[in-house]
Amino acid sequence: MSHARTGARPRPSCVQAGRRCPPVSDTLSDVLNLMRFSGCVYFLRDFAPPWGMRMPDGPFAQFHMVVRGQCWLRSKQTQRLLSSGDIVILPHGTAHELLDDPATVPVPGPSVLAAHRNGRPLFQDGHGDAPSMRLLCGHFAFDRDFKHPLAAELPELIHIRDMTGDQPDWFEAATRLLIRESDADLPGAATVVDRLAEVLFIQVLRAHLLQTRPTRGFLAAICDPHLGRALHKIHAEATRDLTLAEIARAAGMSRSNLAFRFKTLVGETPITYLTRWRLLQAQELLRTSTRSLPDIAHQVGYRSQAAFSRAFKRTFAQSPGTYRRTMRPAE
Repeated sequence: MSHARTGARPRPSCVQAGRRCPPVSDTLSDVLNLMRFSGCVYFLRDFAPPWGMRMPDGPFAQFHMVVRGQCWLRSKQTQRLLSSGDIVILPHGTAHELLDDPATVPVPGPSVLAAHRNGRPLFQDGHGDAPSMRLLCGHFAFDRDFKHPLAAELPELIHIRDMTGDQPDWFEAATRLLIRESDADLPGAATVVDRLAEVLFIQVLRAHLLQTRPTRGFLAAICDPHLGRALHKIHAEATRDLTLAEIARAAGMSRSNLAFRFKTLVGETPITYLTRWRLLQAQELLRTSTRSLPDIAHQVGYRSQAAFSRAFKRTFAQSPGTYRRTMRPAE
């Protein structure tokens, strides 16, 4: 399955307890877009016992949704029962097992996937009287070298119970469309899958936020009524020479309170984050375009190439030109 890069992403609204939240989806979609986020579905199929799959450490954030029945998830850190409607994501590609029973000896996951694609599945699918469970499996892919606070704070495991039961009707329809498009050999299918995968990932992150209610980190900041507006201001007007006073006004806070709370949650000041966000956009342009360094510097908000180059090297420990050559060695 190819992972096509896409342009602007769909930005679903966020509503909690009958009121609109800060523009979480806008800010989060901005970040996911620069992370080169994409998705892939491996299969949707039934499993009758005994069955078990062992997934090794890998570069992708694997996800599993229990559509019907139950199964066990086991890793070095945890062993837990998954039930119908549950979804788990392992953002860092941590090794894990899925089993009908903890006593079952698992088969390597790549072998299970290869057999499924060849039309010779290794496990029974539950036809007849044998009880079965239904599982949707796939992965999310993103740039693991992306120097953004979100990438660093994702946990080893996200487990949302009864995910489908708490979602609007469109979520089930989107999930079904994700499955269908993953198997389709149609123009634009890769783009549709990427965008639906982002919607699924955002919904899971929202549910995770409501479940865990973090008090620190980027995810906590985008859900904070004041810091969410500050981040939205930074993302929407990153090319301007925003001042702390302007960001504070947008957040409805004093400059000192904003600076303190922003650094407490995000780990850096609003102006430092503004610089980081500009430079992450510059990285994307260096990687994907042939525009000159002065043009890129101007587009992301710098008045001179020299100032841009100094900031880039200070943040990423290499010059923009070196980064471009590293990312595009064949050109």
